[in-house]
Amino acid sequence: MKKVAGILVATSLLFSLSADAAVSTKVNKDDTTTYISQTYLSGPWDSIKVQYTKEKSLPTITLSIADPSFDNPTYYLFSDKTTLVIDGVVSDLKLVDTYRDRTSDLGIFEFTPAQIASIQNAKKVSLRVAFDNKNTLTWKVSEKMVNEWKEVFAGGRNVTKDQNRISLQNSMPQNMHSTHHAN
Repeated sequence: MKKVAGILVATSLLFSLSADAAVSTKVNKDDTTTYISQTYLSGPWDSIKVQYTKEKSLPTITLSIADPSFDNPTYYLFSDKTTLVIDGVVSDLKLVDTYRDRTSDLGIFEFTPAQIASIQNAKKVSLRVAFDNKNTLTWKVSEKMVNEWKEVFAGGRNVTKDQNRISLQNSMPQNMHSTHHAN
């Protein structure tokens, strides 16, 4: 009986560790690895996904905002005037794509090498997300999320001394947007 209880406790600890892991990896068809941090329901966003395949491109951030009225023209059309604010310094985020699916409107932006370097030492990070047909949204990125981005940029390695997390392959749930971004 004690063995069974011990196994149950150990199993529950393992499940809590995997639920806490926020950075996941995906091995692509060409044997490259994509590092992904995805958070749901934070601020105005339905989903925020930062991903990076070192061997292929610069990291991107995909912002998704729920649009339950697909047939109603109230959608969010992301703008190329979106900016990243790191410790008070403003820089432009490059708009890669904006589109809508059945439930959400999405904007995909690319980080520059200078932005990546600045985020590594950042104390405060926020986004000023501009839309062609809506008011600009300002969103403060949480410290936890910034730490996840740093881990993604570092190729999955924990980059802060106080983080007690592990990266697990395919630990994040995939949503319907993932197929659009498949490599």
